[in-house]
Amino acid sequence: MMNKIRGILLLLSVIAIVVGACGPQDDQATLPEEPKEPPPAIPKGILVTEIPAGADIIFTSIRHVLSDIACLDENYDVRDDFIIAPECNRTIYSPDGGLASPRQLFAMNLETGQVVQLTNNDCFFITGQVVNATTVMALAVCADTDGNGLIDDQDKTEIYLLDLAAGKMDSLTEHLELSAINNPDYSLVQNKIVFSAQQNGVFHNYLFTIDATGDLVQLTDDDSFMDFDCAWSEDGTIIVFSRLPLPIFTKPSQVWLMDSTGDGAEKVTDGGPDTDLEGRHGPYPIGTDADPTLSPDNSQIAFSRLKTGKQNEPFGVWELVIVDVGTKTETVLDSQYANMMPEWTSAGILLVRQQGMADFASRPMEIKQSLHRYKDGQFTELEQYPHNVFPIGAFVGSWIS
Repeated sequence: MMNKIRGILLLLSVIAIVVGACGPQDDQATLPEEPKEPPPAIPKGILVTEIPAGADIIFTSIRHVLSDIACLDENYDVRDDFIIAPECNRTIYSPDGGLASPRQLFAMNLETGQVVQLTNNDCFFITGQVVNATTVMALAVCADTDGNGLIDDQDKTEIYLLDLAAGKMDSLTEHLELSAINNPDYSLVQNKIVFSAQQNGVFHNYLFTIDATGDLVQLTDDDSFMDFDCAWSEDGTIIVFSRLPLPIFTKPSQVWLMDSTGDGAEKVTDGGPDTDLEGRHGPYPIGTDADPTLSPDNSQIAFSRLKTGKQNEPFGVWELVIVDVGTKTETVLDSQYANMMPEWTSAGILLVRQQGMADFASRPMEIKQSLHRYKDGQFTELEQYPHNVFPIGAFVGSWIS
């Protein structure tokens, strides 16, 4: 449809030029358009002193690469083929297939659609959450710990507090004997971060909390499971998480919940079925339940469930599912796409959706990754072209309270 419209507009412009040349001439010559200027270079460091007023969502993305001259045409607009244009592709992907440009933090105003870049430094941001107007909690990589010359998500992750007003980042975890840190979630009620990590070099993920002073508390210690994907309830009384039975990746992970001290652990789901006997999609068993998030009233949990790897390639189908905590009744909200990292507040369920296709390798510009909101029975895409093209679109998003 867009190509047809572009062709019609081009034809109309040619006809207008021909007709204009044959008609009466204006006494006043048309002034030539001002030449476009290349976009200014993005400064380095923390770019704001506080979260922009009216911002609703904080998210991580590499959308800043689209201001690189390598991804622009002669008019300094984003190239139509930016993913496959060699110079631009090299700013997006590294030779080993990872990302060549580090993800940064951004804030979005839903009413205006305005997006503001918050950081532009050498750190590779994975997640971010707003603590207050001048403080952000982030999971990030800020050092090349594997020695490959790149700072990316293959390096050691740490939890940071960003002081926007002071323009600095302080690590809460780098002095601790922790590794494989993932899924941190900040509670505005508890003033603590819950997260998953391995400790003292032991290959086993448990759940921990840490506060701004660095006080670390271990919450789970069951050696028959690995614990991931943790999140606070809005009132700070419950933690929901996923549990992966051992041996690792032999069975689907399950959704569990417990109280804020780690007591009263209760299983909510058993994982989903493997109807077609696929076994796994990548390392994950079909039926894996991941990234649970509690509804504002704590009565329901939304989560992602791996249904199949044979559709929506290369991502597979990760259903968006809601389960009633009391009755364990499940409702599937979407079963076509990869619905990842949901977060549920009174503003709705925020998630990242990945949309692929069977012949994805030959149509890279049509693969999508973008923020969506589910509210009142409807999904709404929050990022538009070119910022919804994979892997430019948001990687993880979080509501700003």
